[in-house]
Amino acid sequence: MVQQLNSKILLFGEYAILHDGMALVIPFDKYHGRFEFNKAGENDTIALQSNEYLKKFCSFISSRMDEKFVLEVKKFEQELNQGLFFRSNIPQGYGLGSSGAIVAAIVLRYLVKAKNLKDEMKVLTLQKIRELKSSLGDLESFFHGVSSGLDPLSSILNEPILCKSSQDIVTTTLPKSSLNSNNVVFLLDTKTPRTTAKMMERFKELYSDESFKRKFDNYIYEDNNEAIESFLSSDLETFYQSISDISAFQLEHMSDFFPPHLIKDIKSGLSNGDFFLKLCGAGGGGFILGFTREWEVTKEKLKNFNLEEIYCY
Repeated sequence: MVQQLNSKILLFGEYAILHDGMALVIPFDKYHGRFEFNKAGENDTIALQSNEYLKKFCSFISSRMDEKFVLEVKKFEQELNQGLFFRSNIPQGYGLGSSGAIVAAIVLRYLVKAKNLKDEMKVLTLQKIRELKSSLGDLESFFHGVSSGLDPLSSILNEPILCKSSQDIVTTTLPKSSLNSNNVVFLLDTKTPRTTAKMMERFKELYSDESFKRKFDNYIYEDNNEAIESFLSSDLETFYQSISDISAFQLEHMSDFFPPHLIKDIKSGLSNGDFFLKLCGAGGGGFILGFTREWEVTKEKLKNFNLEEIYCY
């Protein structure tokens, strides 16, 4: 049976994770992908485009082989010539880990010791997770130029992952879900796809400025990390203050990471406190993450957007 790989949502830690900040990522099974074979003679545009893209990725893999993480490149090439492609409903350029799912699927299918990997993942250790994350990040760099490896790691483990730092990574448990609560995490569709590599290059430019770097490093520890800790401990009073601070920081110092038509709504959420909007991944478009303690009110105030509830706590 061909394995289905789920998308992911980086709840907290966008860009912070690249600078030794904390991050929290969760699997999201509404969007997923899996390998399939295009039937001979079938003119499936999506399948053909995916196949061609995977051939470029295969060439990339061939030039970056790691003796500790060996992939069966010849088998990969043979199956690509037989019409292999990645069938996925994960929207590209939306921050849900479409490239991470592809990397995870390739590793689970072509890693020489894939069976050993699956067995090892049943008993996780910090060292195992750290090594796997590093190897996955090297592969995913094909798509973004640089990668933490967290997206494909999430797709493989399919569990919430807490990065306490770049070297301290564990699986974790989310606050208890409550269907009757008004405390909701949601996605807002900006209708604007973006390119992760472009946004990461923009952040790199910002971070090279000493003033921004100092503010961002302070933001990591005072806002980002505190939001994660208070969310996981269900300290909602501290959490909503932290998420408000995150939204305010991103609005003030990273406003060009949001589509212009969304700015007034971010300001509105901050001023009335009903909801808070922040980046979902690299930013620039795609999905935006929202947090609210007044879900019904928020749906009315953001009725011009497509909102999708992803977690109720």
